[in-house]
Amino acid sequence: MSKQYYFTLKGFWGRVRDEYNYYTKRPWNLQQVGEFWDTVDDYDEVNEQLYTYFRRFTNSYDLALKHLKNDKYKMLDVQARSGKGSLFWHEMGKIRSSVCVDFSDYLISLADRRLKNSGLKYKNVKVLDFPLPFKNGEFDLVCSYETIEHIYDFRTFFDELVRVLSSDGILILTCPNRAWEWVHWLTAAININHSEGPHRFLKRSELMECFRKNNMKILEENSTIILPFNNKLSVSIDRFMEKYLPQFIKSMIALRRTFIMVKGDS
Repeated sequence: MSKQYYFTLKGFWGRVRDEYNYYTKRPWNLQQVGEFWDTVDDYDEVNEQLYTYFRRFTNSYDLALKHLKNDKYKMLDVQARSGKGSLFWHEMGKIRSSVCVDFSDYLISLADRRLKNSGLKYKNVKVLDFPLPFKNGEFDLVCSYETIEHIYDFRTFFDELVRVLSSDGILILTCPNRAWEWVHWLTAAININHSEGPHRFLKRSELMECFRKNNMKILEENSTIILPFNNKLSVSIDRFMEKYLPQFIKSMIALRRTFIMVKGDS
């Protein structure tokens, strides 16, 4: 939420109460998620400064690159927020168009502002319920960046991602490691970073259950961001640790999980 809201209206205990409510309230719906993100009026201002934020795009691209078959993908960018993911894939020359889905009017307005002069053919779609308003197999590239944890009915959400993915398309999904839940809670409570709003970080086993149910094959998986700080020394150490720590250790302690998947029969 905005700095003014935090510091002048509620203060520390108000933020703690908000985070407690976000974490414990069950169930929640997509409208409530959208209403929360409508309040984060410094979203781009904050995330422009975060090493961890843009890494979701660069890391997933590096993992997916060898599996990309052409440069003309039709992309679905789910909870596109301010459109940076779609712009990134456009600037890398890998998509011909993007449909940006979000639950927040404010974030949709930011995405429109970012993309309207980019040269990318795009469309913004507000979604407040499932199923997604798209045809079966409509998209060649489906990207879900840090979204599944914000969906209460995450199983239906993942089913929908698979349904709209073409038979030979690529699905990219990133999400936080559940072990970092308390870190996100604390940084929001003490106003270091914006809140996550309604959410629940998922166990890897819950993700695997979704993947198996939908017969999705994991092509690539990794875990990144051990030191989530922005100074050059920290970033260098983080990259060093990512390179040399065993994968099973990174999967336990790193902030972000990234999966590159295809349909199992493709």
